[in-house]
This record gives sequence, structure tokens and C-alpha cells, in this order.
Amino acid sequence: MSRRTLFVTTALPYTNGPFHIGHIMEYIQADIWVRFQRMQGDTTVHFVCADDTHGAPIMLRADAEGLAPQELVAKISATRPKHLKGFHLSFDHWSSTDSPINAALSQDIYFKLKHAGLIYSKPVEQFFDPVKQMFLPDRYIKGECPRCGAKDQYGDACENCSSVYSPTELRNPYSTLSGATPVLKTSEHFFFRLSDPRCVAFLQDWTRRDAEGHPRLQPEVFNKAQEWLGSDGKGLADWDISRDAPYFGIPIPDAPGKYFYVWLDAPVGYLASLKEYIDSGAARAAGETRSFEAILADPGTRQVHFIGKDIIYFHTLFWPAMLKFASYKVPDSVNVHGFITVSGEKMSKSRGTGIDPLRYL
Repeated sequence: MSRRTLFVTTALPYTNGPFHIGHIMEYIQADIWVRFQRMQGDTTVHFVCADDTHGAPIMLRADAEGLAPQELVAKISATRPKHLKGFHLSFDHWSSTDSPINAALSQDIYFKLKHAGLIYSKPVEQFFDPVKQMFLPDRYIKGECPRCGAKDQYGDACENCSSVYSPTELRNPYSTLSGATPVLKTSEHFFFRLSDPRCVAFLQDWTRRDAEGHPRLQPEVFNKAQEWLGSDGKGLADWDISRDAPYFGIPIPDAPGKYFYVWLDAPVGYLASLKEYIDSGAARAAGETRSFEAILADPGTRQVHFIGKDIIYFHTLFWPAMLKFASYKVPDSVNVHGFITVSGEKMSKSRGTGIDPLRYL
């Protein structure tokens, strides 16, 4: 029997705070599956993750604490090992998206997508906080969901009905930084052409079955992806992948003053963590003799993600399309879990309902 390789990841935790019990639940679920796979004599498993370190929330919290963003990231990252070791989690490697490897891979993917004709720019009207004098990230705008009317929803997606929308569609929007009503200002933004017929055709096929004919997605997740795709393939909107300075992130190499939106470089962190692990020599000590490129090119390698249901959109649409048209390996399966709830509501660090795993330990 030929040996197979599993490249397994969990969702990257955001470094605006320590782990809560929801993170640990996901890691334990994945770890149980990984340990079972390792027990099979014909399987090599590379189980990696990383801290998701970029974006305005990190920048703003660091500023509030009188720290540079990198200092805040280092402070939060230092809390990770106690949790990971305490729960006996068997990750092979833990990295950071604020790494030279992640910057290089993100920029490589961007240039390849641009060469494929899938990147373009256009002026965008964007919410601007007149008090803080800055463009507002989606998560710093709240209002009423334009679909179901739920109050206090973020500017990119509704946690009540799972709708995805533009911040400018929110009803009665307000800045969570100052409470002010935001005003519209124009800025040039870069977009990934997710609506391109090539992307749509690929995603309609990818969401159904893998190369071996197995489902990539759970039935509920598949149904949601089809809802977003639309029956005629016209349900997808192009994806805004740039942000303006000031911003803590990876610079767009051919656009001074512009940075990749954190959701472009964050999943690239999966690849960067694997490459860092392979290049470090630790994988060789564990018996892996191939390069990062050879592992991804091997037809026997399966790329498996474990995530929460709040990031399905990114992992079943943007991420596989980015990889496909940048000539990288696409995911073989995405496994999705629900939320741990507190009083019937999603557990949330930002709402103060995150439970510290160290209390359990």
C-alpha cells in the first residue's frame, strides 16, 4: 500500500487575546482525528497552525496599550504554549502570519492571480470615522442586518442569519471606536474577481466532490455554499482584498500605502506554517525527506481544514479559488463545527463571554 500524506490545519486564532475554550474544543476535535490517522501505518501527518496577527484590531489594541503591534502579538503568542501543552495537543508546528515566509507566499499568490487577470482596482466608497480620522474596518462598524434586521451586527456578516454583505448596507451604522455615525469617503481598492466565470465553474465543481469522488463538505455546509453560489452561478461578488494605511499587515508590493486585507494573508498562514516546519529541519528529524513544494505537488497529499461555522464563506469560496488560480494545491476537505454558546449566544472574546481554558486545567 502506498504511503499517503495529510496536511492538517485548524483555524488560526486571532492574536487580540488569549485562547478561549472554543479554540481548545476545535483543536481537541482535530487532534483526536490526527492521532487516529497517525495510528494508521501508511499515513504521514503534518499538523500545523499559526497565530493570525494582522489587521486593524491588532493595531488599535496595541495603540491603546502603548505597544507596537509586533509587541502585542509577542505578548499574546507567549500565552499559547501553556494551553497547547496543557491539553496535550500534538501540533507539529505553530507559526505566525507576521513572518517573512507568509509575506512571500501571500505576495506570490497575489502576483499569480494578477497575471491570471483576476485582480483589478476601482474607487470604493468606504465608511470613515470622523472622530478617529481613519477608514473603518468591517468589524469596527455595527448596525442592523440588512437581511433579517438583527441589531448590533458587524459590517461584513450577520451572526444571526449568516448573511454576507457590504458595511454600507447596514442600517443605522455606527463606529464601535467612537460611537459616531460614519461618513462615506472614496479610496482606490484592489479586488479579487471571484465572480469570474472561471472561478464560478471551479467552485461549483470543487464544492461537490474531491478527485476521488468523496464529498469535500458536510451536507449543511455544501447547501450553504450552493446558496452563496446561486443557482445560476451569479451569486458571488468580487472580494475587496486591500486596506489603506494606517494598517498592520503585509504591503501590496506594487501599490505603496496599500496592504492586503487580513483575510487574504491569514489562510496563506496554513501554507507558511507548513513550509516553515519543513524548512526548519524538524520535519526531516520526524522522517519527512521531501520539500514543501514536493509535498504539495504529491497527488497522495490531502489538505484538510478544521474550522468553525463563522468562517465557512472564506474557506469554501475565497480560499480554494485563490489557491486554484495561483496554481497551488486546493483543499481536499473542510470540516466545520458549531459554536459553544453562553446563554444561547455564540461565545465571544469581544463580548466578554470567552471562558479561559486555564481555569479547566
